[in-house]
This record gives sequence, C-alpha cells and structure tokens, in this order.
Amino acid sequence: MTEKAHIPLGVGFYPDWWKANYGITFGRDYYYDPDYRVEVGLKQQKALYERFGDVGLGQADPQPKPLITFGMVMLPAIFGCEIVYEEAALPWAMPMNLSAEECDKLTKPDLTKVEPMVSVLKQIEHLKGKYGKVVGDINVTGVQNLALKIRGEELYMDYYEDPEFAHRLLTFCTECIIDLWKFVYPITGTGAVDVTPMCDPTIFCVPNCTVEQISGDTYEEFGLPYDNMLGEACHPFGIHHCGSLDPVVEHYAKVKNLVFVEAGFGTDFAAARKILGPEVAFNARISPVLMKNGSAEEVAATVKDAIDQGAPLSNYSIDTVGLTDGVPDENVRAARRTAMEFGKIS
Repeated sequence: MTEKAHIPLGVGFYPDWWKANYGITFGRDYYYDPDYRVEVGLKQQKALYERFGDVGLGQADPQPKPLITFGMVMLPAIFGCEIVYEEAALPWAMPMNLSAEECDKLTKPDLTKVEPMVSVLKQIEHLKGKYGKVVGDINVTGVQNLALKIRGEELYMDYYEDPEFAHRLLTFCTECIIDLWKFVYPITGTGAVDVTPMCDPTIFCVPNCTVEQISGDTYEEFGLPYDNMLGEACHPFGIHHCGSLDPVVEHYAKVKNLVFVEAGFGTDFAAARKILGPEVAFNARISPVLMKNGSAEEVAATVKDAIDQGAPLSNYSIDTVGLTDGVPDENVRAARRTAMEFGKIS
C-alpha cells in the first residue's frame, strides 16, 4: 500500500449544491433506481475533476460505481416512519411519536421480507448482474437516533420519568441495528461507507447524530451501554459524532473495540485525541458555515489549527462536509492546499 504523503482532507457537497450547480437531484429516484444512482456518480466525479482537479478532487475518466445506499432512513422506514424525499436534500424520516405501549409491542423485522429492504435487495441483485459486484452499505443509524424516530422527543422525558421503558426501547433499537449490520455486511464487506468516507470502510461505524443533544452523564446512562453492545457484536467499531465531542469524549473512550471517531466542529481535537489514545483513528470536521461564509484565509487558518491538534497524523484526517450552494470555490481549494502543505506525514 502506498504511504500517505499528507493527511486526507475530504470534501462533501450537500445535495443543494449539486442541484444548483449541475442539475443533479437526489429525490426518491436516487435511492430506488440503481442505474440512475450509478449515472449520478459518474457525473459527480467528472464535474469535480473539471472544477477541482487541480486540488485532487474527482476523476478524469470515472468508472461506474455500483453503489447501494439508503441515506439514514432504512430502519425508520421499516418501522413505518414517513420518509420525505427532496431533490436538493437528504431523505428525512418523520418521527412516529408512538406511545410507550405501542413501542413495547414492536417486533424485530424479517429483513428479507420487509420494505424498503426488499427493494434494496433487488437493487443489489441488479447491480451484481450488471457489474459483478456492489459497493457501499446501509446506514444503520444510531441507537438514540432510531429511538427518537420511533418514540419522538418524548424519549428525553422518558429518561427521567420512565427510565425502565427507555432502556427497553434502546435495547430493542440496538438489537435491530445489529441485525441490519450483520445482514448487509457480508454482501459488501463494509459497514462505514454510508456514514463517512473518512475511515476504513471495513469497520462498523455508527452515526451518533443526536448524542450532541444530551449531557455526558445522560449518555453514560442511556448511550454508552448500547454503543458497547454494538461494539461487542460488530467490530472493529467506529463512531460519527455531530457537533462538539467534548461532553462525551471520556465516555466514548470506554466504548469496546473502538478504532475510529469522527468529531464535529467545536471539539477540542487535541484533548480528544489525548483522551481516546493514539491508536484510535480520528477525523476532525470543519464547520460548513465557515466554509461558506468565511474567507479563504480564515478557512486555511482553521484547517492549519486542526492539523496542529492532530498528532499523530498517521491516523488523522479532516473533513469539510455538508457544503451547501454558495460555498466559494476558493475556500475548497484553500482547505485542500492547507492540508497538503501543513499536513505532511513524516
């Protein structure tokens, strides 16, 4: 394997950027029509190369990528959430707001017989027949994420008023996530592609998007036990965390079989690296608001600061994700060039 010359810096554009700049849309067809999805992937790589090839993005002659994906809505959809598809946004699951009694009646699904998994399995068969393989995986969503889609925001009241029920629901959600991972992983051999491009794709990476909404103490009681269940059943294990990692990083350090953490902007990256230890690969995210509204000089300074906090750089990366329409091209170039210049791995 070729040694990295510098730390990776990822660039991820939000669907509204693609629609506004290239007319590429991400509505329902993107998730249900595998041929359309492959076509979109080719257009994206070509467009990125023509626009940002000077800083290493895109491909001059992209080859078809037989990708499977379903956003972060597979399990919510299976349980009956209404899924909202927009041409210029990611799919969104509307909460079901079930009562505690209704939640307790839920049963684990047969993934071979339930939509939309059946549709995805047909897509896999189609892509394998056409290309001989599939890549990607299904985002399983996080434990609390799924519980919130089923129960709604009342879950946060349950933590204080009915913790026994909350633990039952969280256990159920954890078991469903494990089942989905174990069902899909053998098909592609990956468990992180649909969560983040910034880690080893063969690990199991969970998106803990809503953990930012609770305190460290609450996570220790209602999050850590279930991330440990995931880490024991599916490993090596990784965590994507939206927002600042600071309130929960000491608890994440206790998660079993943890090999990767992705931290949102606002995190003390240096402190987090020290707490988690140098063996845990780490991805630092840069604010998309800064990328859109800041100057190229401010972007470069922020990336440089993130690099300075990242040692050891051998398993460190930076990501500029969620870039919306209007982000200046020069800011993208500034971020990439700063990583190349100051993120050299000796």
